[in-house]
Amino acid sequence: MVRIEVRDEGPGMSADDMKKLFGRYVRLSAKPTGGEHSSGLGLSIVKKLVEVMNGQVWCESEIGKGAVFIVELPAAVFIQ
Repeated sequence: MVRIEVRDEGPGMSADDMKKLFGRYVRLSAKPTGGEHSSGLGLSIVKKLVEVMNGQVWCESEIGKGAVFIVELPAAVFIQ
């Protein structure tokens, strides 16, 4: 497996937000820190793409401690 982690130092996410994170058109209670606008589709698209490649994606976060987004893909996806 190949593991990719993306960390941020934002406000973190609540347990409720974590449950909804990869849903379509979902807007979380945590507001973007840079004033960005969101369609609520980005992470649901990422999840579908990762699953099509037989991988997994998830997030680990705590309020006040940022978040870590983790993607694991079979190494064979990168050897073509």
